[in-house]
Amino acid sequence: MGLVNLKTNQKYITQKLNTYFPPNNTTGFMNFTMPNFSLMSNLTTPSSFMPSFNFTMPSTSPNSIIQLYSTLFGKAYTPFNFNFNNNYNFSLTRMTGNMGKDIVATAKQYVGYKESDGSFKLFTGGKNHAWCADFVSYVVKEAYKGNGKKIPSGFGSSSVESLKNWGINNNCYLNTSNSSNKSSLIAKNVKPGDVVIFKNGTSHTGIVTKVNPDGSFQTIEGNTSNKVAYRNYSSNDSKVSGFIQIA
Repeated sequence: MGLVNLKTNQKYITQKLNTYFPPNNTTGFMNFTMPNFSLMSNLTTPSSFMPSFNFTMPSTSPNSIIQLYSTLFGKAYTPFNFNFNNNYNFSLTRMTGNMGKDIVATAKQYVGYKESDGSFKLFTGGKNHAWCADFVSYVVKEAYKGNGKKIPSGFGSSSVESLKNWGINNNCYLNTSNSSNKSSLIAKNVKPGDVVIFKNGTSHTGIVTKVNPDGSFQTIEGNTSNKVAYRNYSSNDSKVSGFIQIA
């Protein structure tokens, strides 16, 4: 990984670099063809504005590119889960509350709650409607409360789409829909306590309870066959669209 040594007018250099590499657009940065800095020695720009570069082009590794970006702009990014052959599948951050075990333990308490006896209304506040997202929201909030921790700001909804958008807006949504290496992506990045989102088909959601080395995983879900129950999925299940990394 090469380093960039800026020896002169920092403000001027930053302005120029921002022109080439917009700070909030890493995709544009990755697609940019690097200029030939060696040609700058022939320019007649006043020396007070002439940067001295010690530059080595990084490898095509996405992590190397992100490291270079961070060097240029002083921004700290966690590595992308990037697939150059498809759309990028990334989660910039993961919630750092170490809440996975608590979320799973809380979900297990409600296995067997169902519609036929009305016990599901605990999650909906007494309302009669589709309640998978209510179950997930209730479990996560109860886990945080039980641990004495503050519930992540804005988390919780009766809508699967709203839960997904919360993950996206908080940079903790791992999109697996278009990945060609879905098994590896899930096995390496998903943890028990994360929230699975099913949006390819009927919207649905649940709590991940176990992740296997081959990327298959187990969940506890509400409103599955009208009850709270365990379910198992292959990593390549077409219904799975992503995960909120909240564990």
